[in-house]
Amino acid sequence: MTYIKDIMNYCDTFAPFCTQEEWDNSGLNIGNPDKKTQKVLLSLDITPDTVNEAKEKGVDLIISHHPVIFNAQKSIDFDTVCARLLQNNISALCLHTNLDKATNIGVNEVLAKTLELINMQLFPDDFLCIGELETEMNCDDFAEYVKSKLNSKSVRYTDCKSIKNVAVSSGGGGDAVFLQSKYKFDALVTGELKHHQFIFAKERSFCAVDAGHFSTENVVIKPLCDILSEKFADVEFLISEYQSDYANAK
Repeated sequence: MTYIKDIMNYCDTFAPFCTQEEWDNSGLNIGNPDKKTQKVLLSLDITPDTVNEAKEKGVDLIISHHPVIFNAQKSIDFDTVCARLLQNNISALCLHTNLDKATNIGVNEVLAKTLELINMQLFPDDFLCIGELETEMNCDDFAEYVKSKLNSKSVRYTDCKSIKNVAVSSGGGGDAVFLQSKYKFDALVTGELKHHQFIFAKERSFCAVDAGHFSTENVVIKPLCDILSEKFADVEFLISEYQSDYANAK
């Protein structure tokens, strides 16, 4: 018999909760650690669709990357995700910045592996993983390569001459452009870049690629499901069918 606390303790071995950022809320957001669990749903986000899916499939725990509670709750609307989880007796375990920083199964390492980078080095304090392409690419080919590997709906990027050394910083990692002088990468792949960050990259002639928040983080869900399934044979782990970046692209 597996309890939620057993899954939490195992997650703590590869993505220690103590490593999360001060502002973060990784951990058990909803539920009791002493509750038994038999069916778990994994999703990048917990949305009303995710909760409905969990209810229909008889799920008692959802594991997500993004927390459902960030700040102190002064009131709870019955239509919110938190209320729906409580109403349906579904727990929520969230692995956020602690999973971003983790080795092997961490979001940034998985992102780098998805792009088939070699000679990788993880810099967890900077939310950065750096590696090399097998073969140099120009910026146009590299952008198309990233889009294909991550199944992104679209990518935005700046021009450069050639790309060999690549840094990745999943999700909202746009500030990593300011680390280029420190780590000397030719390209940065992240999930969100602001206008001034694109300008910074353009002025310094390196390629900054915005591949979408969802696309740069969702890559971790399948390997996370795999290692949990291997560890807890008596629990059924499912990947949500409703994972999406929710943004249309043309």
